[in-house]
Amino acid sequence: MKIVKILGGLGNQMFQYALYLALKERFPTETVKIDLSCFNGYPLHNGFELDKIFHLNYEKASFRDLLKLAYPYSHYRLWQIGKYILPIRRTMCVEKSDFSMDETVLAYTGDRYFDGYWQHEEYFKYAKDKIIHAFTFPELSDERNRYVLSCVKSINSVSIHVRRGDYLNNPVFDNICNMDYYKKSIYFLQQNANPDLYCIFSNDIGWCRLNMESILPKDKIIYVNWNKGKNSYMDMQLMANCKHNVIANSSFSWWGAWLNVNPDKIVLAPKKWMNKSLSKDPVPDSWIRIS
Repeated sequence: MKIVKILGGLGNQMFQYALYLALKERFPTETVKIDLSCFNGYPLHNGFELDKIFHLNYEKASFRDLLKLAYPYSHYRLWQIGKYILPIRRTMCVEKSDFSMDETVLAYTGDRYFDGYWQHEEYFKYAKDKIIHAFTFPELSDERNRYVLSCVKSINSVSIHVRRGDYLNNPVFDNICNMDYYKKSIYFLQQNANPDLYCIFSNDIGWCRLNMESILPKDKIIYVNWNKGKNSYMDMQLMANCKHNVIANSSFSWWGAWLNVNPDKIVLAPKKWMNKSLSKDPVPDSWIRIS
């Protein structure tokens, strides 16, 4: 049996579920389940979102399953304490702090519990068709979203994700996707894609209006700032339908770009993903890094 722990915001949940699907593909004779136990008491983001958005088919690990392979935490706070004081069991595969690729993830048969984010497409890209099918968004009902969707699908459009807010006071993420990054990205696209529309997604639209309108024609910009809370995923859905993508150092816009099925898409990503040393970052080789 294999169990994949699910925890974090929507983007990270999608990485973990992608690994779950990849393990089912790689080990067809083994039972693969997901662990949702730590969402009990989880104070961040919107809780477990995947089954609120997508029509997924999964098997949830029981208390007995968890007891066999890892630790059956009944609350998020208990996990926060336990991960520092309890030893890693032989059956536990815990992602390294530098997020390096673990070649054993798809190699070892038998009992394993996976605790991490697994933000590398190498873990799951061979199951790409199944993952894209699993992450099929529901039909948009909001009139504004339907209008934006029709625009971005019909013309040469670019999504630009600007994540500020919680990133501004976080030294791990701050000042990577700064204005210089967006200026260089926009210039690259103007030289190589000649976009007709720039669709800007952000948790700080005021900052975007102040800065983007000095480098982009106003009549080519749509600001999307109405998808909040449980509807936040609709931003990702719109990003995925743009022809090209400029992402932030965020798993949310990473998935917006990865789910973009345009065969000629240009995806621009920051050269540095975090303000820390990483053995490998999540940016696929086919995407273009902007320093």
